[in-house]
Amino acid sequence: MAQGRDTLKEIAEQFDTWQGLLDDMDLLEKDVQTNFAVREYDDVLFTGAGSSFHLATAAAAVFRRITGEMAHACAASDLLFFHEYMLKSERKYLVVAFSRSGRTTETLEALAMLRQRYRVAVVGVTCDPVSPLAASSDLPLPVKNCIEQSLIMTKSFTSMLLLSLMFAAAYGDKFTYMNYLDHLPEEGRMAFEMNRRVVDEFLKERDPERATYLGGGPFLGLAREGALKLDEMALTRSQAMAPLEMRHGPRAGVRPGDIMVLLLSNAMRGHELQLLFDLKEQGASVFILADRRDRDFEGLADAAVLTGRGLSDDFRGVLYMPFLQYLGCRAALNRGLEPDAPANLTRVVTL
Repeated sequence: MAQGRDTLKEIAEQFDTWQGLLDDMDLLEKDVQTNFAVREYDDVLFTGAGSSFHLATAAAAVFRRITGEMAHACAASDLLFFHEYMLKSERKYLVVAFSRSGRTTETLEALAMLRQRYRVAVVGVTCDPVSPLAASSDLPLPVKNCIEQSLIMTKSFTSMLLLSLMFAAAYGDKFTYMNYLDHLPEEGRMAFEMNRRVVDEFLKERDPERATYLGGGPFLGLAREGALKLDEMALTRSQAMAPLEMRHGPRAGVRPGDIMVLLLSNAMRGHELQLLFDLKEQGASVFILADRRDRDFEGLADAAVLTGRGLSDDFRGVLYMPFLQYLGCRAALNRGLEPDAPANLTRVVTL
């Protein structure tokens, strides 16, 4: 069997899974209205482990923006072992937990601890509707027909991310946002089919040893996930951070051959592009994901993927993710590595 067969297939078919989720939006709205008719929570916590923590980080940012409610993202292990640093017994929490398998040890143990020691309600987002997470949630939100053969999270990540956006829109009574979400499957499919060759061309002449992924606000969790994809599949040492944090020390170590991957925002666009000019002068190769091409791209971007024109930063990140996944997979294949089953990884992390 060809290397990367499952990962490539699952990256390409994720847009169908998104459409299936959106087709059930009416059911989600009814579930949210039934379960959250009274909003009695002091804080909303988003949690997960590994890729699911990156997902929680992105989802919490957009939830704050859409609903106006205060929301935080916490690694499940931090909630389990350091909850006294974060939570107060007199407050009531809505916890949104992510796990592809619904069986991740630290996530399940964190939720069990929270139920014992705090007042919580749990929304469980998982790709297994009969998993322990789904069974123990006050409101399970399963992603149907999203079984992955590859060890690497691809379509499960973006599908749970999309589901979190749908949940935020329903929770915040922002149903007009559905007009934007409805277009994501077709926009994503067309953009990926047209632009995946941009990734191929970028990697033809590059075998990166080090990479930095830059994303601010709603893109930070996605930048972290993109870095993880390159790290776990291609074994390229990767880091992720908010763009301007690069100026506070990390740029000192940038050297020729490093790649910089920017999830370009509208909110900080000028500052992000100026940062890339400075990093380019240090010899870095630049890969940009954006909604439109700026004149500044000339002489700056070694490669640019354009998708989501007219979409706000809130929703465009979902369209960026397939390219970040494909970048990691293609880099692995170019090195002769098997992205479907990287060494030392398991499908479910149990402690």
